Amino acid sequence: MFYGLDVCAGSGIGSAAFEAIGLCRTVCYIERDPYCQRLIEQRMQDGWLQPAPIWDDLRTFNGRPWRGCVDFIFGGIPCQPYSLAGKQRGAADERDLWPDTRRVIREVGPRLVLIENVPGLLVRGLGRILGELAEDGYDAEWATVSAADVGAWHLRKRVWIVAYPQR
Repeated sequence: MFYGLDVCAGSGIGSAAFEAIGLCRTVCYIERDPYCQRLIEQRMQDGWLQPAPIWDDLRTFNGRPWRGCVDFIFGGIPCQPYSLAGKQRGAADERDLWPDTRRVIREVGPRLVLIENVPGLLVRGLGRILGELAEDGYDAEWATVSAADVGAWHLRKRVWIVAYPQR
């Protein structure tokens, strides 16, 4: 079982899924939205999630104390910089949290990284993310998966990046 750090945790559903299948025990959540923080807290109280601290800002999170304690970092960094809708500013968008996610990955040194985002990432950021992961010693694979591919009635396509240390 991996010990995980849930980056941009949202409602904690990713952690709940990974815990339910026995893949991961989340040891810290990073989520800035107060409503989502309350959802995570409630899910911990209800037993859907294992108790763990919630950090309120990825930009101020220090991953160094978690090195050796966390071997799986996962999450869906904000999609607005990469979306085909809106301003389409990519790395120039102040909401782009990839640089902070990368910093935390470097500080923690996990054995596995899983990042989810919108298909616009393929045009507006995938090359940068893959290149920076490679600079940091990670190989990566990626795919676009639709919710319909796994039985849902809607498309909701997402890009999934799985990164692991180079051998």
